[in-house]
Amino acid sequence: MILLEHNFKTKAHDLVALFTGTNKMSTFVRKLEAQALKDVDRYDRDKYVGDAFELFVELFLKLHPTDNRVGVYNYEPIQENDNGVDGIGVNIKGQKSVVQIKYRANNQQLLTANTDHLSNMITDGMLSHGVVADMADMTNYRHFVFTTAEGLHYYTNDEMFKSKVKCIGYKDFRSMLDNNDIFWKTALETIENCVET
Repeated sequence: MILLEHNFKTKAHDLVALFTGTNKMSTFVRKLEAQALKDVDRYDRDKYVGDAFELFVELFLKLHPTDNRVGVYNYEPIQENDNGVDGIGVNIKGQKSVVQIKYRANNQQLLTANTDHLSNMITDGMLSHGVVADMADMTNYRHFVFTTAEGLHYYTNDEMFKSKVKCIGYKDFRSMLDNNDIFWKTALETIENCVET
C-alpha cells in the first residue's frame, strides 16, 4: 500500500472528489481550481493549488517509481523550511536528488529561474541536501522540476541551468496520464485509503 506523507491529505476540502471520475490532467486541474475557491479565508487559493499539486506529484512519483521518463524514486516531500526544495528522492543512477514543484494555472507559461524562484532549488539542494549537478555526465539529472506550466524557458534551461535540470511539464503529464485509467484508478484508491487512515 502506498502511503502519502504530504499534509495536504488532511487539509483538503474534498481530496477524494479531485480524483473521482478523473482520467485527464485537464479534469484534475479544473476540479482543483474550483476547489481552491471554496473557502479562501481558511485556505488561500494559491497555497491550496500549490499544496494540492505537491501531493499530486508525490502520488505520481510513488506510482511511477521505475519509469525512466520520470527518473525519481523513493520520493519524500519536505514540508518545513521551504527554501526551494519541495522533496528529495533518488535518481535512476541511485543518487540523492531534489525536486521542486510549481503549480501554474497557465499551462502554456514557461518558468524562469528568477520569476519562479527556481534558482533556490539549486542553492538549497547543494547547501541543505548535498546535491550538486553532475557536469561530467549530461544525462545524469539530480535536479527535477514538476509543473503544470509548459516547462522551462530556454534561457533558464540552457544558459542558467546548463541543461542539468529535468522538467516534467503539463504536456508530459498529459502524455503519461490522459486516459491512463489504471493510474487514475490506483490514484483514487490510494487517496481513499489515505483519507480513511
